[in-house]
Amino acid sequence: MSTDHPHEHFPEEASCCSRSCCSGSRCCSGDAIGPVPAVLGIALFISALAAGGDSWAGMAAYVGAYLLIGWDVLKAAFLGLMHGRAINENFLMSIASLGAMFLGDYSEAVGVMLFYRVGEYLQERAVGSSRRSVSELMNMRPEAVHVKKAGAVDDVPPSEVLPGSLIEVRPGERVPLDGMVTGGCSVLDTSAMTGESLPVEAGSGSTVLAGYINGQGVLEVRTERDWRHSALARVQELVEAASGRKSPLEGRLSSFSRIYTPLVISMAVLVCLLYPFVTGGSWADGVFRALVLLVISCPCALVLSIPLGFFAGIGRAARQGILLKGSNYLDALRKVKTVVFDKTGTLTEGVFSVDEVLPRDGVSPEELLYWAAHAELSASHPLGRSIVEAYKGTLFPDRVTELVEVTGGGVSARVEGKLVLVGKKAFLQENGIGMEAGEDRGVTVYAALDGILLGCLRLSDRVKPGAEHAVRKLRELGVSNLVMLTGDSSSSGAEVGLELGMDEVFCGLMPADKLEHVRRLKPETGLLAFVGDGMNDAPSLAAADIGIAMGGVGSDTALQAADVVVMKGDPLAVPQGLVLSQATERIIVQNIVLILGVKILVMVLGILGLAGMWAAVMADVGVCLLAVGNSMRIFRVKLDM
Repeated sequence: MSTDHPHEHFPEEASCCSRSCCSGSRCCSGDAIGPVPAVLGIALFISALAAGGDSWAGMAAYVGAYLLIGWDVLKAAFLGLMHGRAINENFLMSIASLGAMFLGDYSEAVGVMLFYRVGEYLQERAVGSSRRSVSELMNMRPEAVHVKKAGAVDDVPPSEVLPGSLIEVRPGERVPLDGMVTGGCSVLDTSAMTGESLPVEAGSGSTVLAGYINGQGVLEVRTERDWRHSALARVQELVEAASGRKSPLEGRLSSFSRIYTPLVISMAVLVCLLYPFVTGGSWADGVFRALVLLVISCPCALVLSIPLGFFAGIGRAARQGILLKGSNYLDALRKVKTVVFDKTGTLTEGVFSVDEVLPRDGVSPEELLYWAAHAELSASHPLGRSIVEAYKGTLFPDRVTELVEVTGGGVSARVEGKLVLVGKKAFLQENGIGMEAGEDRGVTVYAALDGILLGCLRLSDRVKPGAEHAVRKLRELGVSNLVMLTGDSSSSGAEVGLELGMDEVFCGLMPADKLEHVRRLKPETGLLAFVGDGMNDAPSLAAADIGIAMGGVGSDTALQAADVVVMKGDPLAVPQGLVLSQATERIIVQNIVLILGVKILVMVLGILGLAGMWAAVMADVGVCLLAVGNSMRIFRVKLDM
């Protein structure tokens, strides 16, 4: 799995532009320019233009306008200098504008500072808008929960509601906590959590997650988790932390910025010193051209637009129900060349049905199901739950003791004091049960009572509707090797693998065997992604270059082991993640080319005397606004497959 990177968040209340080149705790131009100083400064600037800079009144008006408009920039530059962070946009704009004032170019100095402050304001608005567009999940925490007690309903803060409480969810409200519906029926909008646009019907027995929006009916819900462990709280935690793990590109950008700005400042000094000797021009002209280079040199547009591009990609993925733990994983998805799928619950529904009950001679089907269902009564595997559902008689949980669940094998339990084993053929053989040789057909589960084989049950599972299409899209996106791993028999696994068009299928695997295959299958070039349900597949999720847990937001194992969590168990989310990764990379490359291209062009024009400080500040602020807008195009990328 990829290594974690130091945290560097995009919190809503932190710096207004999140620029690493900033020196203050707020924006790189200090606090946003206030309306009163702005109006007074502009009025003085206009009066100075009317009076002319040759008169004392005109000069005083220019100086007053400059201080009113640029005071926050000058202050931030001074504070940055005092704290050893001189090379930033505040410092460069201050030096350039003060230099212009010294040379007598008052109108240009004040005009450039005014345009810079207006540009910074527009930039701040653009970044704030983009951040809000990817942080909608952060504002969904309910203010109160309607808790039902003794026939009355009290409004209680979410943090005070305990698991097992009975709550009421009214029409139009968000479900505040994870739970199960115990009364009422309605239609739920799950799009905010799963990205699913179609409404979902909910009634008694339906599982609901915090963040779902209730439709027209009143629902009574029995909570299963507290707020801190709810699906919505987990999603918010992932989205908050996502920008903390930086991509390699962001790391290289930081290194580039540390070299780039001092290099351009050195060029400005050389232009200032060499211009009079090389061209015979005046020192003042050389200083002015050097000041233009100072204005254009700050790499803030790069430092802002690239992390924002990744953050926008993470936000778009979250809207689709794909939660990435960091921009490093968003960047890595485009490099995936091998995808390894778990079968049950990932490519198939994981909802089995018992098709055949095959008891041995002298054992009735009802007897076989009775012992098997009681042994599986508290088991977590979907096969066990299907066996319990297949038994139509009365269940007696108090008759079951000493339950032991062997991952990838089966279960053993004492039922009415007798030892019952239910599981794979190999599991029963390991426990001394005599079995006939031969290959199982489909998914076969055996049962034994006190060392005597009772018979077997044959179950079937359905392939998910989007699985075949997901495999096809992955091939179109450049994935060269598609593998399926399963603990089921070879006949069952081979049938699903053939239907989906897998390159390789490995059956009858224990969790340790899956882990070994994941390590062996890692490609020489590119990365390997493992897609599993986040429970028994945790070792494989952790060992893969990118671990993708399907529908695992409610599982601690999934959240800890996986790098990507898919809220709904749709295999199409995997190619969608690759598409978003590729689109994000294209947008970021476009931003880099645009920003560097414009800056280099203005630098050359500035050295030649064809661009003044107006053009320089327009290039710096204007190209940053264009890059921010370009980053937001990720929200228009089509993911319909």
